Amino acid sequence: MRFASLVLVCAAFAAAAETPRPAPPFSVHRVGAADLTLNSYRGKVLLFVFISTTCPHCQDFTRELVPLAKEYAPKGVQVLECAIDPGADKAVPGFIQQFQPPFPVGYSTQAEVDKFVGRSIIDTRPFYVPHILFLDRQGRIEAEFPGTSDFLTNPAGNTRAQLDKLLSEKPETAVRKTSARKSGK
Repeated sequence: MRFASLVLVCAAFAAAAETPRPAPPFSVHRVGAADLTLNSYRGKVLLFVFISTTCPHCQDFTRELVPLAKEYAPKGVQVLECAIDPGADKAVPGFIQQFQPPFPVGYSTQAEVDKFVGRSIIDTRPFYVPHILFLDRQGRIEAEFPGTSDFLTNPAGNTRAQLDKLLSEKPETAVRKTSARKSGK
């Protein structure tokens, strides 16, 4: 029975990590401002990153994203970071002041993030950051890269490649692609 339960949990996690998949509802909390919902970015390509404010890799990735966000914003790309470290609500203002990102940075809890990415509460594996997700204009997660992936060996180049790929999809092509998936073609 334990083995069967473990297999089901692993299968559920594997299914949640498949891309493309619809992004579940999620809100990024902000200090002194209204929450941001992923749904509010429909129509834009969204680069959504879970970070820790004290993680050197996350800080480096944020530095890489600053010029990319400025370059890609006019093309319809939104960058959004969400800190998940304990005390992130207090650390985010200092992080924003230090790195001056031209995009929103907010925070959330690990429990909310686990629910969003489809992690089970019994999953004891570490959640490595930065955890990078690319959402298309319809709000589907088209690509996902955990903090342990090779994506971070060339973060600027790999980010550009993902964004350019999503931007090259015409909105009507993406809609047809979704319809084909639903009909099983």
